[in-house]
Amino acid sequence: MNIVFIGPPYAGKGTQTKLLADKLQIPVYSMGALIREAYENKDPRAIEGFENYSLKGKHLPTKLKFAFLEKNLNNSPKGFILDNFPATEEDLQAFNKYLDEHHKKIGKVIYLRISEEEMRKRMQSRGRRDDSPDIVDARRENQDKDRVPVIEFYKTLGILEEIDGEKNMSEVQKDILSKLEVQQV
Repeated sequence: MNIVFIGPPYAGKGTQTKLLADKLQIPVYSMGALIREAYENKDPRAIEGFENYSLKGKHLPTKLKFAFLEKNLNNSPKGFILDNFPATEEDLQAFNKYLDEHHKKIGKVIYLRISEEEMRKRMQSRGRRDDSPDIVDARRENQDKDRVPVIEFYKTLGILEEIDGEKNMSEVQKDILSKLEVQQV
């Protein structure tokens, strides 16, 4: 099964995708983690992307980020979970082209929603370089706008599931498993 998770910063995408990946035994590919890892490995594309986009709260251009993701997708025959990709209309077009060429499809898209107030509360507990309040505010504003065509596309396909990300972690996981029709133990 191929699953996409989208939502604003601090919605719990990383936590929920890890829990789901452990349950389904398929890998999670977090666009942010892939870029941070490449940045730490001194990849020039990641450095350009992180410095010119991430630290300004903007999405990296698809041509920069999709290369980090594509090689992983090619090595996931049993399925995958994507954390925050596709995030823009440009991402969506590139991703759909990839899926068509590789005869793959997305089973469900999980949209974790949280309020700005909840986002600010959660922001206090994390400490990455791209987590300053100004950067996070810019990320929320830019990403909310950029995400609209992605949400509308998946809604039209009938595979978008909106989940209240403000509930406690286990309740959110139960809601996700229910929407995916995965047995809960």
